[in-house]
Amino acid sequence: MRFSYKPIVKRFKIPRPTLIEWKKRAKSEPENWRVDHLTFLKNYIRLENETIEEIYEIGLSYKEIFIFAVCLYLKNIDSYVAKTELKVILKDFAYTQQNSVEFRHDFAKEIWSIGLEDGSGRFIADYYRVDDLLDKLTIFQYYVLFTIICDFVTQIRLKVDLGQSDGFIGKTWQELYSLQKEFSVKSFQSVFSKLIIEV
Repeated sequence: MRFSYKPIVKRFKIPRPTLIEWKKRAKSEPENWRVDHLTFLKNYIRLENETIEEIYEIGLSYKEIFIFAVCLYLKNIDSYVAKTELKVILKDFAYTQQNSVEFRHDFAKEIWSIGLEDGSGRFIADYYRVDDLLDKLTIFQYYVLFTIICDFVTQIRLKVDLGQSDGFIGKTWQELYSLQKEFSVKSFQSVFSKLIIEV
C-alpha cells in the first residue's frame, strides 16, 4: 500500500528529502534505525487518524475544547501531562480567584461563566464537562487529543506572546482581545473540524 510522506512532513516537520533517503535505506540497510523510525512514523499517523475518528464518535463540543485549550494556554502547559494531573490543573483553573479588573473583560466572562450559588458572586469555568470527557477517553485517545490541542495552543503563543505569566493578571485589554479572537469559535472550527460535533 502506498503511503504519502505529506502527513509525516506536516505532523513531525521532517523534510521530505530526509524521509525519501530513509526509505532508500530500507532494502540496502534493513537494520538501520532510520528504517524502523520511518515505519513507526507511518504507523503512528495511521493510528492517530483512526483515533481522531474514535474521538469524533464520542461527540465533543466547542466548549469542552475551549476550556481545555484556554487552560493549557493560561497555565503555560506546553508538554504532555497525565490525565489525572490535568484533572487537578483544570479544577484549580476553574476556581481561579477573580478579584482584578482583567476578569471584567468579555473573554474572562466566556471562560468563567458559571455563577456559584453560595452568594459570593463568583464564577467558575465549566471544567466538569472536560472532566467528564477525560473519563470517556482511553489513554491514547487522550494523548492524541492533548497533542492536537497543545499544538493549537503553541500556534496561538507564537501569535500572541504574553510571556510566561500565569493566568490573566497583568494582561492588557488589548492582549485579552487578541486572545479572545484566537480562541474564537471560528478558530476552533477551522482547526478542530474533524473532532467537534456541536458548537
